Amino acid sequence: MAHQVQRDPVSDIRGNYFSIIADEYTDASNDEQLSICLRWVDARCTMLDVHEDFLGFYKIPNIASDTVVPVIKDTFIRLQLSFQYCRGQCYDGGSNMLGKRSGVAKRIENIQPKAKATHCHGHSLSLVVKDATKNCQILSDVYE
Repeated sequence: MAHQVQRDPVSDIRGNYFSIIADEYTDASNDEQLSICLRWVDARCTMLDVHEDFLGFYKIPNIASDTVVPVIKDTFIRLQLSFQYCRGQCYDGGSNMLGKRSGVAKRIENIQPKAKATHCHGHSLSLVVKDATKNCQILSDVYE
């Protein structure tokens, strides 16, 4: 049943261009997790509706690119998606994800050269807010 829940939105994605959004993190039980989403535009609609579909959380032993890429590839195989239509990748700024020589983005780009990578704007915004609030706390401590 879980696979069918994943396959339903993916059936709409097939034949449309999409981008990969992936992020790794450590959960509360100290296990490494990888989340994978796809962002795509429904070209059948006149309004060019943009969708983001969550494909799942995947437990991984580590966050090395040689661990993450096979998980992404396996997800694509299970959901019958092709890298042929992949046109973008979005990750945090870690070297394991965006590294120019052996990061996840480079390895995916070796499979599909048209899948250009970018740093996640949401992640960038989160880092800015974190730094800004830290600076506010420092200023608050100074003026007290």
